[in-house]
Amino acid sequence: MTITARDFQEFAQQRLSDAFVTPSLFGERLKEVLDFAVANKSSLDDGAKAYYDKLLDGVSTMFEQGLAGVADSPDKRRMLRLVALTKRKHHRAENFLKGLGKPLPVPFAVAEAGKPIFLDTLQSVLDFLFDATREDQHGAAQFASLSMLYWTVDELTVAFYLAERKYTTQAYSHLRTVYDLLDKAELFFQEPQLAEVWSGADKRKILKELQPGAVRTKLGKPKFDPIYDFFTERGMHGTFGAVRQRAVQRERSRGNPSVAMWLGGVAWDQEVDLAVSSCILSTVLTLTTVAKVYRTRLHDAEVASIIKNRADATTDFLQKHLVNPLRESRTEAPGLADAVNQLLASRGFP
Repeated sequence: MTITARDFQEFAQQRLSDAFVTPSLFGERLKEVLDFAVANKSSLDDGAKAYYDKLLDGVSTMFEQGLAGVADSPDKRRMLRLVALTKRKHHRAENFLKGLGKPLPVPFAVAEAGKPIFLDTLQSVLDFLFDATREDQHGAAQFASLSMLYWTVDELTVAFYLAERKYTTQAYSHLRTVYDLLDKAELFFQEPQLAEVWSGADKRKILKELQPGAVRTKLGKPKFDPIYDFFTERGMHGTFGAVRQRAVQRERSRGNPSVAMWLGGVAWDQEVDLAVSSCILSTVLTLTTVAKVYRTRLHDAEVASIIKNRADATTDFLQKHLVNPLRESRTEAPGLADAVNQLLASRGFP
């Protein structure tokens, strides 16, 4: 059934006529009109859509002007918030939650191109873990390593899901967790006695022995890791680097600067490209770590073949969508692109 402009006009007038006489009814009546438009969005013809837009603009402006001279009160503030909702200058919390569960409205080209690479690599992670668990696990160290590596599957899945929906800040937080988990899994494999520290009750000792920098040092890696730092800067601790991806400065008509803060994800497509590429890089690193930890439980020839295939599929993609953009960026740490490129150049990753 098609809803015409006349149909919509009659519905809106029936609902709003009382509100013009009794302003306290405005919120309830306007919500009925908004809910009707949203519920029947696919049925509105062009005339009905145009009428809806004009109605919102007219009603909002009228009430905004009328409220300008009204004394401050909770009722006035509620009305101003409702008017702002109609102009998309305010937000409903429920819409953010609903938005995460909806199919992608406009898929990003890089995310769609990278998704098969991500899924193939993550499937290989699951396959290797399946093979590794065909044998019994013994002791705290094996339990710890297995727990860390299975945990990464959830973190990687959530990170990609968030990245392709523009929630890149949150995606990086999960990717940094992946980095921490991989290093711990490798450390417990090399130094099983440290799993006893990890599972112990001495919180001070855990912090001292197993904080990220200490773990990297024990593994013989540089204490500072530019890739880990990149994930931290983009997604943890409320850093300026993270906020910079979520804000833009604008000029108002009178020349005063205005800063817009983005909700519901970042505003720039290239940020999605970087986050998706980072998910793929992290998944390959997970695969190689699983292969290293469980080498004696896996089939050598199969592992070599799979890692080579994943590296071949991944390298060109990451070179184009991660390394090159990082090199061109004026805001990223200069050693970051080199670190990623060096990792890719190894062709099998560690």
